[in-house]
Amino acid sequence: MRRHLTSIGLIIALVAPLSAQTPESARAGDSGPSDQVSPAAATLTTIFSPSRAPKRKTMGLLQRSFLDLAGQGDRELEIAVVVDGTDSMTTELAGVRKSVDRMLADLRKYRDNEVRVAIVVYRDAGSPSGEVEIPLADFTSDEQAIAKAVEKLQPESGAPFFHELPDLGIYTALAELPWSDDDQVAKWILLFGDAPPYAEAFKDKTTPEAYRRYATAILVNTARKMNIRINCVLCTSSDNVAEPYDKAINETRAFMHALSAGTDGLMLDLSFEAIRAAMIDAGRQPDPELAKIEPIAAIDLAAVRRERATADSDIRQVSLAVVPHMPINKISFDPRNPAVQVSTALRTKLSKLPGVRVASPRDIKEQLRRLRAEGIQEQNTIRGLAARLGVDFVVWGSLAPDNATVQTTAYRRDDGQQIVPIRLANNPSEMAYAVIEASAKGAPDDEALSQLFSNMQSVRAAVTEPLAGSAATTSELLTALEALDQALGYEAGSDESVALLETAERASNNAASAEPKNSLAHWLQANVAYNQASRFYQSGDQESANARMRDMKSSLNRAVENRNLVQTESLKTEIEADYYLLIRREPEKAIERYLALTKPDQPLQSQLRGHWMLAGIYAGDWGTAGEDVVDTAKSRRHLVEILANWPDSPETSLLKQWLRWDESKEQTEFDYLPQLNTGFVES
Repeated sequence: MRRHLTSIGLIIALVAPLSAQTPESARAGDSGPSDQVSPAAATLTTIFSPSRAPKRKTMGLLQRSFLDLAGQGDRELEIAVVVDGTDSMTTELAGVRKSVDRMLADLRKYRDNEVRVAIVVYRDAGSPSGEVEIPLADFTSDEQAIAKAVEKLQPESGAPFFHELPDLGIYTALAELPWSDDDQVAKWILLFGDAPPYAEAFKDKTTPEAYRRYATAILVNTARKMNIRINCVLCTSSDNVAEPYDKAINETRAFMHALSAGTDGLMLDLSFEAIRAAMIDAGRQPDPELAKIEPIAAIDLAAVRRERATADSDIRQVSLAVVPHMPINKISFDPRNPAVQVSTALRTKLSKLPGVRVASPRDIKEQLRRLRAEGIQEQNTIRGLAARLGVDFVVWGSLAPDNATVQTTAYRRDDGQQIVPIRLANNPSEMAYAVIEASAKGAPDDEALSQLFSNMQSVRAAVTEPLAGSAATTSELLTALEALDQALGYEAGSDESVALLETAERASNNAASAEPKNSLAHWLQANVAYNQASRFYQSGDQESANARMRDMKSSLNRAVENRNLVQTESLKTEIEADYYLLIRREPEKAIERYLALTKPDQPLQSQLRGHWMLAGIYAGDWGTAGEDVVDTAKSRRHLVEILANWPDSPETSLLKQWLRWDESKEQTEFDYLPQLNTGFVES
């Protein structure tokens, strides 16, 4: 598995939506690094892969995902691949030839291998092979027959205009292919083309062969009667037809949209630069191995929740959001801001308490943005924030201008009441304890707070442990912690993510240089290096990935050497577990320590971390494939724990994406877990 929250892999690959789409300047020959990959090839190798497909908002104008089609429960699937075979599609045809097999491999995982394919090629009226050709006339799952037919997808020149005959290609697929009469068989047409058909009223006396064969309404109505869904991919063109491509793009887009919308299909528009770039970036990612996981349903989650309720009967849970300590209308999330570091310190310390859930800065930032957009009055923001985040308390206050003292208050969600505002020194090693103690005294009837303070007494040494020996080093560590945590909200490799990782790298390096025996500083260095290695690996830069992995191992070794100076047992256990997994290559010892993190008396964040890592190890990720420890039934158990008990976590979001969780059916639709770390962990 690819990411976890509090150690190696902290912020990898939570993909954020792309920025606004930009139009048609995106042909295959345009300058830029993305042009080295065929957009069609990237599309075919990613759109049906839950671990590689771009997020929903990059998937086309309809804002729906091809993944939604892939797992709709039909046991069998027939696909007619209808392809433009003219010269302008030379690059894209090569991509289709190269990648059809991968697309089919992905689809078979949804359909118990029951996927059958036929192929139709349409061209211009003057093409040597004629206006339409059927390289594969029968729906078949025979891989050799499919490969042989795919090789016939070669471009030919034709005449007379840029407009072509996709209408004839679609109609030929509808009318001449032997579609199943069984209503239980799903039926698709997948159209690849870069040009529109002739207008229905078009006539040219000098070129009588240039005319529309079938009206769009006929194609849509015929497909609907046959229960066939038409999905369209608007491809890029070669440079030599750039001008007619741009002139005709609106016609092409309108035609494909009418086909897909009219048959409940999807359209992917690669003429938009942002969409094309997203597909190409996804296509560059390594193709992960997959571990078979038995389906997971709501009944499984309910059973685990019942078990947990019994096991945790003595531990009351409290949820908190810690807001940067500055005026609401001026709130910043800059990791280097002292007022932000107050919230970082409180969040870090409070998360060490058993039974405490602490909201991420990503969620706080997003909900504040929404509240402001809705015009919520400032005095109601804190209470509104608590409601939006679903937390019991919001901790917020102010930092004195000289940064020496902090005033902070816990606000109850139910009534917005302030619970005993307190003023204290800006000392991260004491703040969390002081806040909870004051809150418990201020709300003596609050059983959850009383229980939390009781728990805090037993871990006081760890909670009040200084992060560093000096205020300057403490500030560097808080900067690194905040930057890593914030980077979780951005797409891996995005400008924001890269900048935050660089901030965390500088800060953790400074802390480690200032205090060479500070285990937390080296642990943070290892986090940064691992995340950067993962980004390099995912982008195909294996050399840089290897270099950062060497840095990661060096930092992790130093963290282990000094772990006995750490009073936080959960952190010490995590460091040892990572060491045995990634450096010593002793997965049994790593498992022992990750299991220790999942015990009910451990901090919730550590429990989540343990389940996440164990799910990956037992599935064969992290370089354990082929080891005796691999056990997908155990992996599934830890996946269920995460889905059941951390429903709002980024981990659950990723698992629901990878396993295709269907909210209406409350079950997974894709039975495979990607192994995203092995490629560079083993290098």
